[in-house]
Amino acid sequence: MKTKQEILEELKTELLRIGSTNQRDYDLLKKKGQVFSTTICRRLKLSWPEVVNQTGLKFFYIERIRKK
Repeated sequence: MKTKQEILEELKTELLRIGSTNQRDYDLLKKKGQVFSTTICRRLKLSWPEVVNQTGLKFFYIERIRKK
């Protein structure tokens, strides 16, 4: 099994390739063979924003507001 540092380095590379730190975007656009975001969170015992921050990237969450 990979170390925490190896997981974070691979994730950072993949997030930079995708151009987004959004969890949904990562799961949709990850390369074949990469594990899902939920698996990464479970292995590291962190939430997705915490995982992204550990990579050294900033986590941006934009809440969409529905217009009525």
